[in-house]
Amino acid sequence: MTPLLVATDLSARSERAVRRAFALAEKTGADVTVACIVDADLPADMAGQMKATAEQRLRTYCQSISEHPFTSRVEVADPLTRIHEIAVEIDAALIVLGVHRPRPLRDLLSGTTMTRLVRASTRPVLLVRDPVDKDYGSVVCGIDLSPSCVAAARAAATLAPDAPITTFYAVHVPFRGFLTPAGTEDELRPFLEQAAQQLDDWWQGAGLPSQCQRPEPMAAAVIEALQRTIAETKPDLLAVGAHGRPTFSPTYLGSFTSELLKNPPCDVLVVRR
Repeated sequence: MTPLLVATDLSARSERAVRRAFALAEKTGADVTVACIVDADLPADMAGQMKATAEQRLRTYCQSISEHPFTSRVEVADPLTRIHEIAVEIDAALIVLGVHRPRPLRDLLSGTTMTRLVRASTRPVLLVRDPVDKDYGSVVCGIDLSPSCVAAARAAATLAPDAPITTFYAVHVPFRGFLTPAGTEDELRPFLEQAAQQLDDWWQGAGLPSQCQRPEPMAAAVIEALQRTIAETKPDLLAVGAHGRPTFSPTYLGSFTSELLKNPPCDVLVVRR
């Protein structure tokens, strides 16, 4: 793995992200950059004081977590823009963040930092929700026959090389209420058989990691298929391939991924392609 970047505000909620970043680095030998960005919107004297305090605390904070070498970056800037810029500067293979602080009004207007960063970057982003007490042992990845889901599966295999990757494939049945009013197995069979054939043709040339398990198509909405799979497998990590071009606009991240990031069921890896 090439360099990884973890962003922290030195809070308890971001500590898990820092711990996961160092755990991954210890396994892969990756270089670690730990960034703490003081918001430039603060009064200059307050921002300067916070920067000096953060510089003093950050090194002690990281050294208490791991003996793995790291580079620290403490700056006064717009947090979202600067995290993105630092990721480009160091050519980060992964950006690691903690769960966001609930801010209903601001989130409504601008989205969470995690969601906005995923919109802005083509680099994989890992949202760490859970305690870091073990390596990832179980992974779930959605399949939609796209390059982004392949990229997500490959990135997940890098983070969890020894874990099985359970995949799910949600099949949209057009005009379902009209074509399959009862929703019986016989009514759904033609759609599922066609989807299975398309999946077989695609799977052979997709280049998915060897630990990916081929799914059986499900006639269900994506969120329903995800909920079923999570209930059955109880994963440590969920890998999601997000579509769309990188932008700070709120319109180019799918509603499924956006909602998922607001209330993640476990750690979530988002890969844009």
